[in-house]
Amino acid sequence: MPQSEILSFEAFQAMLAELLKVDMARLRPEAYFITDLGVDSLRLVEILLRLEELGVEISPDLAWEIQTVGDAYEYYRAQMEIRDQR
Repeated sequence: MPQSEILSFEAFQAMLAELLKVDMARLRPEAYFITDLGVDSLRLVEILLRLEELGVEISPDLAWEIQTVGDAYEYYRAQMEIRDQR
């Protein structure tokens, strides 16, 4: 079920920390999923699925452009704001 309120960055970090099983402190905005966090393609798909659960859809082509935690959060916020305007 899509979420109605936009998560704060800290709540987004907590969600990713739980999903990726990493310490929240490692999930800085500039942290790259692949090189800094060691996230493989399967884990990236899990992140995309979690974002879809929150009400955000990401095309496979765009997914490769989301490389950092900050990229993911900014895309999430932008899509949630667009959804709320509808």
